[in-house]
Amino acid sequence: MLFYSVILRSKHSEKILDKLRLHKSVPGSDSRLRDDTPLNVRYSEYDLSNINDEFYRQYVKKEKFLLNVVHISEINIHIDVAFPIDALDKKEWEAEALKAFTDCIIEKSYEIGIEEFKCDVSSGSYFSGRTRLFDKLGIGYQESWGNPMAFDLDEKVAMPCKLSKAAAKKMAKAIMGSKSLMQEIDRIYSKENKKEYYGHPVHYFISAGDWRAAEDICKVLVSALYSNGRLISGRQTIVRDIKRNVCRDERFRQVLESTEGGMAMIEITGDMDFGRFASDFHEVTRHLGSIIETTKKDTLYIIVEVMGRSMDSSEALANITGKADFVQITEGSGDSAEAKAYLYDLMDKADFEVENREEIMEYLPERETYTVTDIYKAYNAWYGSGLKNHVYKAYKEQKTFKVETTKAESKPYEELQQMIGLSDVKALVDRILDAFRVTKARESMGLKTDGTSLHMLFSGNPGSAKTSVARLLAGILKDENVLTSGAFVECGRQDLVGRYVGWTAKIVEEKFRAAKGGVLFIDEAYALVDDSNTYGAEAINTITQLMENYRNDVIVIFAGYSDKMQNFLDQNEGLKSRIAFHLHFPDYSSEELIGILKLMASKREYHIDDDAIAFCRSAFETASAEENYGNGRYVRNFLEQAIMQQSSRVISESKGRKLGKDEMCLLKKEDFSILPQQGGRRSVKMGFTA
Repeated sequence: MLFYSVILRSKHSEKILDKLRLHKSVPGSDSRLRDDTPLNVRYSEYDLSNINDEFYRQYVKKEKFLLNVVHISEINIHIDVAFPIDALDKKEWEAEALKAFTDCIIEKSYEIGIEEFKCDVSSGSYFSGRTRLFDKLGIGYQESWGNPMAFDLDEKVAMPCKLSKAAAKKMAKAIMGSKSLMQEIDRIYSKENKKEYYGHPVHYFISAGDWRAAEDICKVLVSALYSNGRLISGRQTIVRDIKRNVCRDERFRQVLESTEGGMAMIEITGDMDFGRFASDFHEVTRHLGSIIETTKKDTLYIIVEVMGRSMDSSEALANITGKADFVQITEGSGDSAEAKAYLYDLMDKADFEVENREEIMEYLPERETYTVTDIYKAYNAWYGSGLKNHVYKAYKEQKTFKVETTKAESKPYEELQQMIGLSDVKALVDRILDAFRVTKARESMGLKTDGTSLHMLFSGNPGSAKTSVARLLAGILKDENVLTSGAFVECGRQDLVGRYVGWTAKIVEEKFRAAKGGVLFIDEAYALVDDSNTYGAEAINTITQLMENYRNDVIVIFAGYSDKMQNFLDQNEGLKSRIAFHLHFPDYSSEELIGILKLMASKREYHIDDDAIAFCRSAFETASAEENYGNGRYVRNFLEQAIMQQSSRVISESKGRKLGKDEMCLLKKEDFSILPQQGGRRSVKMGFTA
C-alpha cells in the first residue's frame, strides 16, 4: 500500500480570509452559506462523518483507494489516502476528493508513512471505525508494553532527487564505493532497461562494517533506482534486532507485506541470541525467505549484514537469497585523500560546527588504504572528543576521566585467597588464569588457539563453600577478561523444570541467556534426576546441548552432594564429557572452622576472646565428628546466635551507662553458650558468605 496526504484549499480562500480579518473572529452566527463561509462552518462534523463513511463503503466495494478526512480548518481540508500500487494514477482518487468537496481545489499532495497515516486517522474525529479500517488495509499491527514486537521497527519517507549517472557515481565515490556498487550503478543506468516501473528484477545484499555505512550505500542505490523510474515510493521500512520468536509474531509478516511499493531494509545476523539451537536461526531465515518470495515483485528488499556479526551459515543464507535474485554490494575502500574527504563530509553533518577540520585526521591511523569501517571508527572517536572541544568546552582539557566504583572490601581473587582452606580450589583458579594468559599471548603472536571449555562440577557437603567460591570465580574471571559480564545466575530444579510439555527447554534457555558472559550455577543438580514424569530428563538434555552452544559465553557449574552427583553424571554421557573440571570440597577440620569463625567475626567488626575460642574449638570438634554437620553454615549460625546473645548481655551489664566501643565489639565465652542445631540440609543456597 501507498499512503499520501492531500491538502484541499477553498476556491474562495481569499474571500474567507478577508471576512475573517474584517470580523476578527470566526463567524458562525450567519446560517446562510456563502462563498466566504469558512470550510469548518460549511461542513459540520456530522457531514464529515457521513463523507468518511461513504469513502469507506466505496473502498470496501471497489478496493481501489480509501480516502479519509482527518482535519478541517477555515480554508483547508486535510485528507489522507491509501491505495495499492495498481491505483498509482492520482487522477481517480483526486477526482473523488474534489467530487466530495466541490468548492475546493487540490493545493498539494505528498507521500506519508504508515505510522503517520494511522496517527492522522486515530486523532481525527470524523470516523469511528478506525480499527476495522486499519485491519482492512492490513496495517492493524501495533506494539504495546505488554506485547512488544519481536523486532525493532522504524520508518522513513524521503523521496530522493533525480540524478544523472555521473552524479550517482560521484555520490558513490564520495562514500568510497566499491567495485560492486559501481557495477550496479552501470546496470541501473543501462540503456537496455526501460525507464519505468514494472517490479523489482533484483534485490540487494549489503555487507558493511557499520550500519551507517550500509545506509550510505542504500542512499546511492535508492537515488539511482528512483532516477530510472524503478522506485515509485520513498517509504523505507527498517527492521533490526530480529529475535528468535519473530516466526510466531504475525506482525513481522504484516509489516513487510504493507511495505508494498516501498523498500524494506533488514539487518540479519547469525549471533547466538537467535535461540537455543542452530535450527532456530534457520527457522528465522526460512520465515523471512518465504515472505520475500511472495512480496518480492513490488517491495525492494535490502538485506544488511554488519561484518563481524554476519551470517556464517551458507544454508541460512540460501534460505533468503534463494527466494529472489540478489546482488551483493560490499563496502568499499580508498586512499588517504578519499578517506579524508569522506570524514570531512561526515563532519559537515555533525550537530556542531568545527573551525579546523584537520583535527579529525588524528583519529585515522596511518596506512595506504582505508575501509569504510575505518572511516566510521575514526569519526566515532573524533565525535566524542569534538563534543568536549566545541560544545562542552569546560571539559576540553580533560582527556580521560577516572571512574571509580564504590570501594569494595576486597577484590574477588583476594577474597578467595583469604578464605580458609580450599587449597585445591585456589590452585585450580590459578591454572585457569595461567591458561587464559597463555592463550591471549598466542593470539597476539598469530598462533592457533582452541577454545577450552571451562564447565565445572563442585561436589561436597552443605556449607563447604561451593556457592561462595562459584560466585567469587565469576568475579575473578570477569576481572581477568575470561568472562565478559561476570553475571552469576543461581538456580535449582524448581527454576529449570516447567510444569507442562515444551516449557522446560524454553526455561533452561532463558537461564543460559541471563548468564551470558558469566556463570550459570546449578545447585543440587542431582535433583533433576527422577523417575517421575516431571521433565527432569528434558532439562538435563537441554542443558547438555546448550553447554556446547554457549561454550564460549557461559560457564556452567553443577553443585551437590558427592555421592549423588555421580548418579547425575550417569544420566547423560554427553554431559559428563562436557565438564572439564571436577572439584571436591572437603569438610572443614575444627581448626579450619576456627579460622572461618575469626574471619566472619572480623568482617562484622567483632573480636573473640581466648576463652571463647577455646570453647568454640571444643564445640567444633564435637560437631565435625557428626555427618552433615553444616561446615561453614554451622559456623555462621553459631556466630549469629552469639552476636544476638552478646546484645542481650551488654544491655544487661550496662545498667543505663554509656557503652564503649570495645565492649560493643567483644564476644565472650558465655555468648557462645547456645549451640546451633547440626545437620539439616537446606534446599536453596549452599556454602557460606563471610
